[in-house]
Amino acid sequence: MRIIKQSLFILTAVVGTITTAGLITQAGSSVTIEKIEETALDQLLQAKNNQLVVTFMAAWCGLCIDELPILNKLYRKYNKKGLKLIGISIDIEGPGAMQPIADKLKIDFPIYWYGEKGVKKFKLNAIPMLFFIKDGEVVDKLYGRHPESSINKRFREFLK
Repeated sequence: MRIIKQSLFILTAVVGTITTAGLITQAGSSVTIEKIEETALDQLLQAKNNQLVVTFMAAWCGLCIDELPILNKLYRKYNKKGLKLIGISIDIEGPGAMQPIADKLKIDFPIYWYGEKGVKKFKLNAIPMLFFIKDGEVVDKLYGRHPESSINKRFREFLK
């Protein structure tokens, strides 16, 4: 019986160490960009009782990359107040195109790869572009890159 208890103690300690090591590793890392299928994306966008901002981006878009740190900062500020923010990559090359950028900038909000079909589906004529969605309906759009103060104001107004 004593050997069983010691074995369980050691096993618990090892599992705890592995779990803690995993958390420490993830603490400074960014999101993992994954492919999202159309049905899953539609479910995210059409959710009721939801305040969602979607930013459309691409790795080749300098303005998109310039805006990401601002969005990340505002996400940290407003997500406790009910804001959900997701990124949609329209890169042709797949999820790997945006991943190094998300890693370097330590982006906290989820980013999904939808690819170039997003341009047609969402009628994108410029990026970066923000969609403000309440209860499954697009209530506002913001085209191009904007200063932090402007985006902050839009986020505050959106959350009212």
